Amino acid sequence: MSSDGESFSYLMVHVGADWMVRTSAYEDKTPILTVDAGRGAIAITIKDRGAVDRSAVEFALALVRNAQAFAAEVERLSAGETEAGNDGEDKAADVTAA
Repeated sequence: MSSDGESFSYLMVHVGADWMVRTSAYEDKTPILTVDAGRGAIAITIKDRGAVDRSAVEFALALVRNAQAFAAEVERLSAGETEAGNDGEDKAADVTAA
């Protein structure tokens, strides 16, 4: 499979209690963000690991904003379950903070 210089892939990871998140930093290459979830893992890095352009910085900042939005939603739902219980319904909403 060739990406012709464009981004590619789609992967969904369902995270349970057996998770780990880590960033591997290197002196002369872009970092790697890894999410381990049991027997599966996903690693995120910049395509050209030896060079960082504005697009790479924008991606990293968008990743931070969306991770913060994700955490806020999980905290909100957790607080709601604590106060009112869980009705078991799946109510998804797009909270993309690009």
